[in-house]
Amino acid sequence: MPQVAATAASRLEARRRLLKGGLALAPVAMTVTSRPVLGANLECHGPTGFQSANVSRAVGKTVDAACGTRKRPADWAVAGTPYPTGFTSGTVFATYFPNSGFTTGTTFGGVLTMAVGGSVRIQIAQLVVAAILNSVTTTVPSRAQIIALWNGHVNKNYSPSGESPWDDAKIIKYLNYTMGVVVSF
Repeated sequence: MPQVAATAASRLEARRRLLKGGLALAPVAMTVTSRPVLGANLECHGPTGFQSANVSRAVGKTVDAACGTRKRPADWAVAGTPYPTGFTSGTVFATYFPNSGFTTGTTFGGVLTMAVGGSVRIQIAQLVVAAILNSVTTTVPSRAQIIALWNGHVNKNYSPSGESPWDDAKIIKYLNYTMGVVVSF
């Protein structure tokens, strides 16, 4: 009987050591395993996450189970492309983006087919239209964030988390990024 008690005691001590060692490694293990979790939805960054997250990702990826499917402005501009429920090519741009500088009757379809010709305003308008249409089936950016990006472009004051305002180039880079376009940092 004493030998059985000694064996049980040594097993108990071994378990305690294992548990203590395991708990000591838990923070390290959680740190190591958190990277792939972030990496699973690399394109699902809102503007604030875009500022601080590791935004490297697969080139040209426009479909993600968690984020949804995203189309670029050129994809939406193709004649006959079905718009999501609640939208048509005749949806008036000013309904979502007032103070645009475009004529009152400018539509989503009209914006998407405009020649950019070096105009940053038209380029950003096309990107926000595509983002709004994508927002029906995607999670990031939200409609409120898209509208804030446009207003920030118009007023030159968009700042997602209190840092210095984004310039037009950063707004374009972020919107392109959410649509799977290769961007450089």
